[in-house]
Amino acid sequence: MRKNILLINPYIEDFSAYDHFSKPLGLIWLSSYLKEHFNVYFINALNRLYQKVKFKPDGTGDFPKRKIPAPENLKDIPRDFKRYGIDEGLFLQKLKEIEKPDYIFITSGMTYWYTGIQYTISLIKEVYSNIPIFLGGIYATILPNHAKREIDCDYVIPNQNIDSVLDELEKLLGVNFTRELKLPDYEILGEYYYLPILTSTGCVFNCSYCIGHKLSSFKQFDPIIFAILIKNLKDKYGCKNFAFYDDALLVNSEKHVIPFLEKIIEYDLNINFYTPNGLHIKYLTPTIAKLMKKSGFVDIRLSLESIDEHFQVKKGNKTSKEEFKKAMEILYNAGFTKDNIKVYTLLNIPEADNTSIEKTMEWIYQNGGQPMLAFYSPIPGTKDFEKASKITPLDEPLFQNNTVYLYRSRFDMNYFQYLKTLENRFKKA
Repeated sequence: MRKNILLINPYIEDFSAYDHFSKPLGLIWLSSYLKEHFNVYFINALNRLYQKVKFKPDGTGDFPKRKIPAPENLKDIPRDFKRYGIDEGLFLQKLKEIEKPDYIFITSGMTYWYTGIQYTISLIKEVYSNIPIFLGGIYATILPNHAKREIDCDYVIPNQNIDSVLDELEKLLGVNFTRELKLPDYEILGEYYYLPILTSTGCVFNCSYCIGHKLSSFKQFDPIIFAILIKNLKDKYGCKNFAFYDDALLVNSEKHVIPFLEKIIEYDLNINFYTPNGLHIKYLTPTIAKLMKKSGFVDIRLSLESIDEHFQVKKGNKTSKEEFKKAMEILYNAGFTKDNIKVYTLLNIPEADNTSIEKTMEWIYQNGGQPMLAFYSPIPGTKDFEKASKITPLDEPLFQNNTVYLYRSRFDMNYFQYLKTLENRFKKA
C-alpha cells in the first residue's frame, strides 16, 4: 500500500515580501520523483488564489498578509513586521481535507525566514502531532545546524542537488528512485498565472556576495526538452507567462539557449518570458537578442550592480562598462526598449562606495536602461558575509535580513529615500 507524503511551502515572516515569480520549484521538482512510490499532496501557504489580492497581468503581486509583533531582537527596526500567507483557519482546513500523511516535507527560503517555518510547523502539529517532518530548501542547506536547533522537525536535508537529496531520502524512506531526469510536477501547484522554468543549475561565476555557485554545481539540461515542456504547459494549463530561474542562462549559448529559443519560435506559442535572476551581460550576442525578442521575452534583467571598476573586479568580474554599452546596443537593435530592460544596481554591499550607487543609476539611464535597486542581504558562506559581520552582528539569521542590515549598517536613510525617488523618476521618464 502506497504511503502519503505532504509537501508544504511555508509562511513567510518579514518586513516585506512580494510574489515576483516566487514558486517552490525545488519542491515541485522533487514531487515528480516522490510520485514513483508515494501519494503526494501539496499545500502552499503562500497561495494567492485563496484570498483577494491583486494580480498583475504577468501573474505577480502581493501575498496575503497581516501585521504581527516583530521578534524582540528586531524591535529597533522602524518598520511593520508581517506574516505572509493564507488565513490560518484555511491552512488548518487544508490539512484536515487531505488523507493523513505518513511524512511531511517542508521547503525553506531565506535564512531569516525561519520563524515562518516555526509558525507553519506549529499549525501542522495542531492537526498531526506524531508525523515525521523533513526540512529542506535554501535555509536548511546554508544553516543546517541552526535548523536542527531551532526547527521542530525530525530530519534536515542540507542539499540542493537533486541526486544528493534523493540519496538521503532513499536511506530514510527505504525506497529507490529512478535517476533519469524528470520534469517538475507543475500539476500540484493548482494555479498557472505564471510558471518557473529552470534549464540549468548553478553558476559559472563566484561573486563575493552570492551563494548560488555553492548551492549547486553548474549543469545544463537538454534545452529541447524544456522547449517541449513549455509548449505542453501552454497547451494543458493555458499558461502564457514563464520565469527563468537560471543563474547562467546564456552560457554555452550555441548548445543551450539558442536551440531552445529556435524551438520556441518554431512552436509559435505567443507567450511571455521573464528573467528575474538577471542575465550575464558578457554572454549576450546579436543572435541571442534577436531570438529573445522573437520568442517572447518582455522583461530583460541585466546584472550590472555597479559601474565602479574596483567593485566589478573585486566582487565577481562579471562585466564592464564597455560590455554593458555593447549589450544595450544589441538589445535596442533587436527591438527592445527601456521599458523592457531593467538593470540591477546593488545597494549597501560591504566595502563598496555608496556614492557610486547614484552614479551607476544615472549611467544606466543615460545608456538606455532602467535602473533597479537591489538590496544586499548578508549570506552565510559568502566572502562578503564576514566583512558585513564586522559592521553589525549577523550570528542570528534574523539579522541577515536585508531590511535589518540596511538599518544596522548605518546606511544614510535620507540618501536611501533619495535613491528610491531617483529610481521612480527613471522608471517614469
